[in-house]
Amino acid sequence: MKVQCQVLTTPASDTLGTCFLLHFDDRRYLIGHIGEGAQRAFTERRARLVKVTDVFLSGRTQWSNTGGLVGLLLSMGDQEETRMTHSLTAAARGKKGITVHGGGNLKHMLATTRAFVFRRTMKLKVSEIPKPAAGQDVGIPYFKDGNIVVRPLHIHPDGYTPAEVVGVDSLADKNARVITRKRSFDDISDPRHTREAILNKVVENMFCSDWTMDTMLPDDRPLNENDMLADLPSSPTKRPRSTERDPQLSVHLPPPGKSRAPWPASTVQNLPRSTPSPIALSYIITLHPQRGRFLPKKAIALGVQSGPNFSRLAAGETLTLPNGTIVTPDDVLEPTRPGTGFAVVDLPDASYIASFLSQPEWADIPRVAAEIGAFFYILGPGVAADPRIQTFVTTHAHARHIVSSVDICPDTVTFKGAATAATKLNLIDRTYFPLPHASNEFPPSPLSGIEPALPGLVWQIEPKWELQSKGVEPVFNVEQVLADIEPEYAQLAKETRERNDTMTASGTTIGGWGDIELITLGTGSAMPSKYRNVSATLVRVPCAGSVLFDCGENTLGQLRRLYTKTELREVWKDLKAVYISHLHADHHLGTVAVLRAWHEEVNGRTPTATVAGDETTINKGGSQTSEGVMSIVAPRRFLVWLQEYADVENYGFSRLRFVSCEDITHGHQVSKVPDVLNSLSLESIQTSHAAHCQGSYTTAWTWTNGFKFAYSGDTRPTRGFVEIGKGATVLLHEATFDDELIAEAVNKRHSTTSEALKAGRDMGARGVVLTHFSQRYPKLPVLSEAIEEGMEVVLAFDLCRVRVRDMGRFEGFLPALRELYKDEEGEKDEDMDEEEKAEATKLKMKEHKILQRQQKQPKQQKSKERQEKKAQVGAEA
Repeated sequence: MKVQCQVLTTPASDTLGTCFLLHFDDRRYLIGHIGEGAQRAFTERRARLVKVTDVFLSGRTQWSNTGGLVGLLLSMGDQEETRMTHSLTAAARGKKGITVHGGGNLKHMLATTRAFVFRRTMKLKVSEIPKPAAGQDVGIPYFKDGNIVVRPLHIHPDGYTPAEVVGVDSLADKNARVITRKRSFDDISDPRHTREAILNKVVENMFCSDWTMDTMLPDDRPLNENDMLADLPSSPTKRPRSTERDPQLSVHLPPPGKSRAPWPASTVQNLPRSTPSPIALSYIITLHPQRGRFLPKKAIALGVQSGPNFSRLAAGETLTLPNGTIVTPDDVLEPTRPGTGFAVVDLPDASYIASFLSQPEWADIPRVAAEIGAFFYILGPGVAADPRIQTFVTTHAHARHIVSSVDICPDTVTFKGAATAATKLNLIDRTYFPLPHASNEFPPSPLSGIEPALPGLVWQIEPKWELQSKGVEPVFNVEQVLADIEPEYAQLAKETRERNDTMTASGTTIGGWGDIELITLGTGSAMPSKYRNVSATLVRVPCAGSVLFDCGENTLGQLRRLYTKTELREVWKDLKAVYISHLHADHHLGTVAVLRAWHEEVNGRTPTATVAGDETTINKGGSQTSEGVMSIVAPRRFLVWLQEYADVENYGFSRLRFVSCEDITHGHQVSKVPDVLNSLSLESIQTSHAAHCQGSYTTAWTWTNGFKFAYSGDTRPTRGFVEIGKGATVLLHEATFDDELIAEAVNKRHSTTSEALKAGRDMGARGVVLTHFSQRYPKLPVLSEAIEEGMEVVLAFDLCRVRVRDMGRFEGFLPALRELYKDEEGEKDEDMDEEEKAEATKLKMKEHKILQRQQKQPKQQKSKERQEKKAQVGAEA
């Protein structure tokens, strides 16, 4: 049996977290951080997660460590649904179980996402690891299965004193309310239920509920025009159905007089309160002890006859021989080998070192030497330089010490596929397509006797302890990418670049706003992929400020790759607002990380661990005179998520000014948004209902200098968006599907390329940027003929920087782009690794055999019936 622990991710600008994958033949375990970008990194590195049964989160429960968990669970849930759909046997269609283990507030963190997370096919369990009681034996494990034994270490900062967690008893009426007209979740509205029971029920009904879309409730409420979709026809005799009556975000509306019952977890309006937990989890993970080999010669010498008695002794049974001699297994077996493994040590900052060193597990040095062959360290900035860490490494010199830290690891490119694409595009235009910032240099190590953690590094536990570096991935090399470029493309790119360097940009006709810049940070849809991250666009208006339109997972990582540290500080100071179009995870899961980074830079400090929900400085549209305020314009439900998550971690919630899209759409902007307008030199903000899901909006922002930016979010074409976008300088519109997939676009409530361009023509937009491309177009979307009709149209790529004055230049890029991506077809199959291909082939063969067996069964049954009939006739004769 081969058992090994592999380094998957290390801290870098685009993947802050550290994650390890523990391999056994029958299952896998993820250990460490599931930070933003982790899922995309797993895809990049072809990490197989099909056999993952348990996730052990280390460190504190905070977004930097868990920000990628929700996206990962959603993707795993989708994969599970696909597996169940295509499996022919009932056993194969059973729900796969995954357990996530972590520290306090883990359930609360997941429960805050209940409004936009629901995967019925995934059987998820969440376990918050309890701290051992005082005096409890440190050898008692928290977790055991057929492969491993896990002992957690609860590490606390200096000066920590346990605090009471706010319970539900005193806050039940305020914080555990349930919509009374929904019957499916009333059982948790009883204030006698504990906070733990409420959170358990919420999470359970997010991931393994028996709810179906066929569950309907009677509904005779009058329709409210505020709930209507803007693109549906209306008349005095036929009013459109309300999107509020479709909380599952389905494109199929309930029948008249009925309302679809929402999934149970979404009916909980507010969670019980909590407080941030400073406890950081570390782990000791070992295999089970292995019984020694049976010694037959020794057994015979003790008078044991060979045969069944040998087997009984080998199985651990004590024998009494006929002469009265008692023979125990220890008499005839080699000594039992202790279970061996490794430790994961997670220390966020130097204040955790003393607690770590005081753990009783380290007192028995011989036992540590026998059990732990490697220490994997996840260290916050500055921790590696503490001399106490060096002393610990020296004391346990028998083991290998693998350190993951920004102080130890180089800032190498994680997403090499995207960086390769950017390097090739950079040959066309260095301004439009900048190179990502990275460094392959190792920082000077403050520690001796250690190994830097690198993706692909493996610690083998069985059959013998061994550190293997043969799987370490080569770093991204720009020169190598350039050397491998096809000559035809290189020549076209050179000609394009030289032509653009000498010509007058055709986009200079677009008003006087040439220096305004659109940075398309993420241009893909649904989930991060190898070449495209999820939705985010930064609009920078000189002398006015910047706005981030949508903020998908790992937007922060994209910003850190695009800008140098000095440049990024200026971006944070310039950022004044974040707009969220709707509550689909691919459009907003990066918000907390962005807000925290902004807060630390602008307000000059790390947010304190206060309960943000109790602070009164949040401004829902009113005046706020203090410096360092961020405006959030989003659907109203987004504020609930921001506020509830602030109970887990204060990321700067008190410095937010919130304005709901609903208020703006309903005409209340005069009294609600003056501070937002003033902070950005804006003339107006307009929103209109999108035809996509409940609580989704399109928007148009107009600056006092006359620049107007219209953003579609996700939507089918709507009259309302065209109206608010009239006269737009630039339209940023989703183009998820090409024109041939109109039926799928209608079904999934997205737009095609031609529909996006038509929206631009209808509103008179001077330039159109197309984005949010389906994953079926991993590099280049289908180029619509409409682009060649003289429209100033840009196809967005990740980290693309588009100055308004240069939009007209993009048309000249098209010949080179077509040459670059002419062989794109079939790429998904090429990206499959050998294990994936073998598993797919195995599944097809298994399904084929099942079909053959099912086809044979009727013939076998008829043959059996004929034989029985002949036997009966013979008996009668």
